[in-house]
Amino acid sequence: MAKIGIKGLTYAPYTSGGEGTAIVYGTGAALEDYMIRADISEEREDTSFYADDHKIDAENSMIGLSVSLELSNLTDDIEKKILGYVSGTGQELNVTDAAAPFVGLGFIRKERFKGAVTYKAYWIYKIQMFKDSDSTNTKGENTDFQTETLSGNAVSVQLTSAGDYLYYSVLRSATEAAAVAWLKGKAGIT
Repeated sequence: MAKIGIKGLTYAPYTSGGEGTAIVYGTGAALEDYMIRADISEEREDTSFYADDHKIDAENSMIGLSVSLELSNLTDDIEKKILGYVSGTGQELNVTDAAAPFVGLGFIRKERFKGAVTYKAYWIYKIQMFKDSDSTNTKGENTDFQTETLSGNAVSVQLTSAGDYLYYSVLRSATEAAAVAWLKGKAGIT
């Protein structure tokens, strides 16, 4: 599949669950015109077991997930809800030493193969985000659009007492509407 687009940033504040029970989220939001780029990196344990001078087994289980999002706009409201910043006096926004809140986070990737378009929606169940280094350049002879990037590390969740530990789920759909509906369902958006 050729990746040809990204959109549909959706999030919801984590409230409870994930230790053998379903996750409960607070009021979520679907944001338009925010997504520029998303990177997902799976961290895996890659260990081999040898006996009689050859490999007889291997372990390649997932042990972590890191996510990086480049966004077109990082509003005060998003910084409060996803990064945990707090309002000060007037329009002041304060960055404290408190940990960022856990959120559920999703987006949609548009793909094409041999003319057929599909949509792949991602939902990361529980992640804490932080703002990457924030730098700005002067305007020279040409405008250079500069954006901000959020990064984070997901934690695994167990949605049932007998289930596997999950970091994220994906849904491949023939329509964008179905992918959007799935994300909104995950975030509890009606």
